[in-house]
Amino acid sequence: MRVREFFLWQAGEYDFLWKSQMLLGVLLVATGVLIVLFPRLLAAMVATGIILAGASLIGSAWRMRRLQRRSRHLYEIESIEW
Repeated sequence: MRVREFFLWQAGEYDFLWKSQMLLGVLLVATGVLIVLFPRLLAAMVATGIILAGASLIGSAWRMRRLQRRSRHLYEIESIEW
């Protein structure tokens, strides 16, 4: 099978790959243009990212605390008397 035939055969299955890359590229360029035109947009995006990261860490810590409370009895060491 030649390379050209392979890509023609695979084109139907992987057609979304180049389209998604193109869309992502267009969105990144548009975001860059908007940041150049509106510099406060960059500050808002960075602030939103930091807030989301902080909220994610708080949620993760809360979840780990609940799991630790539930499994506390599993780690109790029972003393064995001889």
